[in-house]
Amino acid sequence: DTRGENTTLDKDNLKTIIFGSLDGIITIFAIVSGCVGAKITPTQVIIIGIGNLFANAISMGFSDYTSSTAQRDFMLAEKKREEWEIENCPSEEKQEMIDIYMNKYKFDSEDARNLVEITFRNKNFFLEHMMSEELGLIVTNEDKNECLKKGIIMFLSFAVFGIIPLSAYVAYTVFFGYTDYTTSFLVVFISTLTTLFILGLFKVRKLYIHIYINTYMNKYIHEQIHT
Repeated sequence: DTRGENTTLDKDNLKTIIFGSLDGIITIFAIVSGCVGAKITPTQVIIIGIGNLFANAISMGFSDYTSSTAQRDFMLAEKKREEWEIENCPSEEKQEMIDIYMNKYKFDSEDARNLVEITFRNKNFFLEHMMSEELGLIVTNEDKNECLKKGIIMFLSFAVFGIIPLSAYVAYTVFFGYTDYTTSFLVVFISTLTTLFILGLFKVRKLYIHIYINTYMNKYIHEQIHT
């Protein structure tokens, strides 16, 4: 199902954005605050901040790419193994699903066997369902381009949101003059809290939209069934 697959990828991308943004904000806030606390010059703070911003953003993006690629390769390897077993050992695979239905979902033996026989008629469905139940793996058609996309999203999320605490410090230093370390810390702290608050609102807004759409679709389906 293409729509379901796109929904899964969208959720993964949203998760990547939120995670990268939070990590970027907190990491750079901690670095800038530490530099201010050490009472080094504004130029040194900016150099250290920019260096850490890009180093951490690259590290996070590359880590997300490699982990996504490794997860994809593992899923494909397990899929090939299960495909071979379904073709060459169908009775054993059926019995595994019967055991899962009986032990996990408390079906009796007859109902479990009937379910397995019905689902086995569609080999792709049986394969994906078995991988989900037995291995906890969700089969997707995510390719290496999607893995690269997730890595880039992580990099940009970290860099864009991570630069906010540093930008607040630079703006205070340039436009208002560097007066004291306490005020500098407060400016960075307030900008970080404000950004976290806005990010939280964005997350809640996306959640409410998702709930509204699900509620509307469930209501529509219910009405269609009963008309």
